[in-house]
Amino acid sequence: MILTRLIILMIKRQEVDIINISPEHITNRFKYNNITLLKMSCCKIIGDNLNFCCAQVKEKFKDDLLIGTEHSKKIIPTCVTPINTIEEMSQDDKVQIVLNDPKFGMFALFKWHVKKGHKNEVLKKKNAFYCAHTFSLLAFLPIIVFFTQWFIYIGLIANEVREYDKGFCPNEATWEVKLIMFSVSMLYFVRSFFLWDNLTDRTRLNRMIPSIDFWVMMDTFQEFGFNLMVYLANLWIVFSNDSVQEMILNALAMEFLMNLDNEFEEMYFHYLPESAEDIYDNFFVTFQENKQKLAKRNKSCGFCCARYTFFIPFKILVVSLLVFPFFCLVMAVYGPICK
Repeated sequence: MILTRLIILMIKRQEVDIINISPEHITNRFKYNNITLLKMSCCKIIGDNLNFCCAQVKEKFKDDLLIGTEHSKKIIPTCVTPINTIEEMSQDDKVQIVLNDPKFGMFALFKWHVKKGHKNEVLKKKNAFYCAHTFSLLAFLPIIVFFTQWFIYIGLIANEVREYDKGFCPNEATWEVKLIMFSVSMLYFVRSFFLWDNLTDRTRLNRMIPSIDFWVMMDTFQEFGFNLMVYLANLWIVFSNDSVQEMILNALAMEFLMNLDNEFEEMYFHYLPESAEDIYDNFFVTFQENKQKLAKRNKSCGFCCARYTFFIPFKILVVSLLVFPFFCLVMAVYGPICK
């Protein structure tokens, strides 16, 4: 009997509590629940993205510079299993693939010329003579472009460092110059993410230049390392110059210098797209073929020494690309304050 009375009293109290709930209380409770759900949803989205990002970075550190093994397996369990397919390509598609492959640079282009020798099969098929094709071999044009980029870069940076004498934080610039410093830093912050995407682009795994010699390693570092160094140099140039015109012109000059090798390839294949087609058909290989060629090449002592020599610089390059966005944010604060 006592237990029955207690149950009846509890039910009556619950009924009184329900009757006494106001509409405002219901509205506030509803808003509270919505805010809680929104916070949980945001936290889940951020957590999922950070987890995916960290997993990709982890795989990239395990990755082999020469073959790109991070795309041969799932980054996280929920990813789709990677499948490398070979599709029929038009001539324009082949040209773009050759141009976009970071491992195909000035050394790879010159090496293709050396293998082709003096036969000039491409020119004979077109019944045309192009100086860029002939003298790329005879006058070492791709190699000249490579050294020109580095010589101009070294000379410009050495000059900027020698002429700068204002100390660590002079804080002398006008607000317009400080605004440009902030804008350039944020622009490179945005671009820094595309640098990483270019390093991890999966589409190149369908067909690629075989990574079986020292020159491919050089072209790869030239593509990623030189671009990063140009961005760093531009931030320094903008910080060290007081004239708005000099800041913009020097920054544009460095951007032009960065794209010099890519523009050479574009102009070369514009006149001779058949060359890019020949490179794609006869020199580019599939992901599996690249692995097989690399396994055979690893038996060479010289190649193994070169590969291990580049191991640490490649990891430094990966770390630098990861740190660069944070460096840009630091410059966006430090630059305007101290310029």
